[in-house]
Amino acid sequence: IGTHYSSQLSNQMFSILGSLTILKVPADFLSNVGSGVKDFFYEPIQGLVHGPEEFLTGLEAGTFSLARGVVVAFVRGAADVTYLLSDNLATLTSDETFIGERNLYQKQLMYTNSAQRTVHDTLAIAGTTVVRGFQSAASGIIAQPRVHFSRQGAS
Repeated sequence: IGTHYSSQLSNQMFSILGSLTILKVPADFLSNVGSGVKDFFYEPIQGLVHGPEEFLTGLEAGTFSLARGVVVAFVRGAADVTYLLSDNLATLTSDETFIGERNLYQKQLMYTNSAQRTVHDTLAIAGTTVVRGFQSAASGIIAQPRVHFSRQGAS
């Protein structure tokens, strides 16, 4: 079993390290937080030019933009990192059948009533996907070494 996993890890190491998606995560994070910080200062200054009431309105808008930028940055960052890890772990399996089924399932999720989804629907899909991932992982941990041994022979 150890031989199987170490050979799969060494075969996929460059794929994992060379993934450009990892570079996108910090750039998106900085972009979202940066636009919030910019609005936090810009909006009140613009309001101050027009008067004290507009200053307060600008302060409110800037603060809201900063909070939104930080929240969006963290949520998108977590989603991107999770996707990256999931994608690289799937690639690490070297199981083309599994990867194909996974990609098909993800496409189905993306296009099935995506415009009409509620928060409840999204959380249900997320929960189902996590359970499906654990089931697939558990079966893969048992099945893949057996497939490897049947092809390579026990050594």
